[in-house]
Amino acid sequence: MKNILRLLSFSLLFLYFSNNVFAQVKTTKSFTKKLIQMDLEFFPPLENSYKKIKASESIIVDFDFEIKARKKDMRIGFVLFPEKKNAMTFPHIMASNMALSAATNEDEEARMVLHEMSKEDLESYQADWGAIVFFQPKRIFSDKDHCKMLALYREGKGIVYIFYLFNKASEEVDLQKNCLSFLPKEVKEEE
Repeated sequence: MKNILRLLSFSLLFLYFSNNVFAQVKTTKSFTKKLIQMDLEFFPPLENSYKKIKASESIIVDFDFEIKARKKDMRIGFVLFPEKKNAMTFPHIMASNMALSAATNEDEEARMVLHEMSKEDLESYQADWGAIVFFQPKRIFSDKDHCKMLALYREGKGIVYIFYLFNKASEEVDLQKNCLSFLPKEVKEEE
């Protein structure tokens, strides 16, 4: 009986650790370097449903890193802009410009909706400012029908854009909402 319990315990431990190893998404060196430079933490999706893909390059936006859902029709692209010293930064203008660049202007019925984040939402990302923008992307930017762009800014660190590109709205878009966050200010100051 003891041998059966040991075997069962080891089997469960093996399954737990092997599932976590396979679920991890490896980032690129350049993306990791920017994460460190900007005091960001990347939280890959916990379930084994995303894989790293070659980052899309377009004349609109070059992603620093991109992942794709294995089962759902969704891509998540990340763009990181570290703040340069002595730079005047207006994140609300930068985010609006980014969304206007990526959104289609060919369809008169296409709408863009920008919503500044609440103080509580900003705290969950450890950001000083943030916005969520919904729009229909240009075809030269993405072949998907919809985009939810998350813009996060922290003074002295820079601005981050996360593009959720999908054809059909689903709970998957909201499940991955906190996959990137600034490190808490207290943690960084203690180090």
